[in-house]
Parts: sequence; C-alpha cells; structure tokens
Amino acid sequence: MKNLKILVAMVLVVLMLGTSAVAFADYPEKAIEVLIPAGPGGDTDTTVRAITASLTELLGQPVVVTNMPGGAGTVAMTELQNRDADGYTVFYHHVDTLLLELLGRMDEDWKWEDALDISAVTGGGNTYCLFVRKDNDKGLKTFEDVVNYARENPYELTYAVEMGGTLHMHALALMQALDIEVDCIDLGAASDRTVAFLGGQCDILEGLYSQGKEYIETGDFIPLCVLGNERNENFPDIPCSDELGFPFGAEWFYYFGFKKGTDPAIVDAFTAAVKEAVTMEPYSNALDLYNFHANFQPGEDGVAFMKGIQEVYAPMAEALMG
Repeated sequence: MKNLKILVAMVLVVLMLGTSAVAFADYPEKAIEVLIPAGPGGDTDTTVRAITASLTELLGQPVVVTNMPGGAGTVAMTELQNRDADGYTVFYHHVDTLLLELLGRMDEDWKWEDALDISAVTGGGNTYCLFVRKDNDKGLKTFEDVVNYARENPYELTYAVEMGGTLHMHALALMQALDIEVDCIDLGAASDRTVAFLGGQCDILEGLYSQGKEYIETGDFIPLCVLGNERNENFPDIPCSDELGFPFGAEWFYYFGFKKGTDPAIVDAFTAAVKEAVTMEPYSNALDLYNFHANFQPGEDGVAFMKGIQEVYAPMAEALMG
C-alpha cells in the first residue's frame, strides 16, 4: 500500500509539472514535519491538520504538525531556518508572513521570498467583517451610518484592534480612504475583543464572519460589510467594502513553504500532493468552518499572488509605522 501511495504522488507530479519524478521515487522516506506559528485550536491549526491528514494518505508517510506559537510567527520561522533544507520540514502560515516583513518585525536581512521556496497557496478568501451591535446607542445600522457618524463626531466611535497588528492597519486604511477619524482601542486577541464588544466597550468590531455568526443569527450583531473587492458566496447578502467606497484588495490566505534551497524536485513532489489534498473533504470541510475556499496556486503563481497581497498592505503598514 505504501508503494502504491508513493507511485500516486509520483504520477501527480508528472501530470502537474510534466517532469520526471524517478530521481525522487523514494520521497518521502520518513515523516514530514509541518511547523505552524500558532497554538492548537485556531483556524491555522484546524486547517493544517485537515490537509495533513490527506497528505499523509497521499504521500505514504506521516505528515505531522508542530505548534510553535510566539513572537507573532518569528519563533517558527526562525526554527525553519535552523533546519536542513532536505524537504522534511515544511512551514504553513498565512498572510501575517507578509505583514511581519512590512512592519520590520523580522531580522533586517530576512525577506520571505528570499527565505522560502513557496510550495503553494492553498486556500483563503474574504471573510473579515465589520460589525456593530443591534443595541448600540448611536443608531448605527449600516456602513453608511458609521461613516456619517464618524465624520460628524471625530474620534467618538471606538474600533477594537490589537495595537500594531492587522486590524489596526485595516482601521487606519478605513480612516484614510473615507476621510474619517475613529478611536482605535487595544482590546487584545480575537476572543477578548468579542467579549469586550458584547459588553459595550467598543462600537465597531472587526472579525471573521464565523466569529460573529452565532450573534448574527440571534440578531445581536449587525454585519456592515465584508472587507474585500467582492462578496463572499457563503453570505452574499452582506455587501463588500469596495461597493461602499472602501477599496480593499487584500484577502486572507494560507500557504506551504520550504526552507530556501530545498531541491525543486522535492518541492514539486510535495506540491503535487497538495494539489490533490486541497480538493479532499478534510481540507474543504475545515475551510468551510471559516467561510474560506480552496485556492491552489503552486510555485511562482503562489509567489505572485502573495506579492500582490503584500503590495496592498504596504501603504497600510507605512501608515501604521508613520
């Protein structure tokens, strides 16, 4: 059975890349370790464990996950750089890789494109929403209400963020695009922000749709928009921010990357298995939990996609650091 699975992986490589996999017919010969810069239970952990279950089946060797939270991702990234570029350590992360570089939180000589051989972007989408509470005391029911109120009452609306992070950049971009002023208040991690929002400690909450779904269904949260240039097919009644005058071309995504210098044939073999794994139910079901979708983009296509997202975030990062 193991040999059959290896043969399947080889055939996938040939079909996708049109190259010979004979030289790496025995890859992998042992377990592959996937480092993730996140703790157990979150979206990164949930999605990677789903796809690695399929990769284990396809590659015929265990593909195991190691959680390495800390340093906003730098702990896991540093560990990857300390490993051999032999194809048996892989990195799984998301858009924050780009933001760490833009915000200067990595070593000066560390650039993701120089440090990683990108295997593939695997999935993601537009699912970050802005919410207000139904019982808010300012009469806010729509995105337009928020914009008008903020223009008439600078800094009176409070926007929950984690200072110096992604949501803080989003808030600054919103203010710049619409010429409004809101008060960004640091309320910690996602779960803490939701609790604070429920308790009336802030007026605007940004979060994954899945974080607010329960409260949308009870009517406690009003979703104002989804951040992105198109509506999310999972909740098509919520307008996208581009429709409302706030262009936002960035989107959330996950990807696999090897340490720079890994043999391209090994990267290609792994990528071929990823191409199959993203279509299998473990991963698609995990993405569904967060209203994401598969978005397989291998190699240079994945690099181009990531660079495009980084270009969108660049001015936001400059505003944050300025």
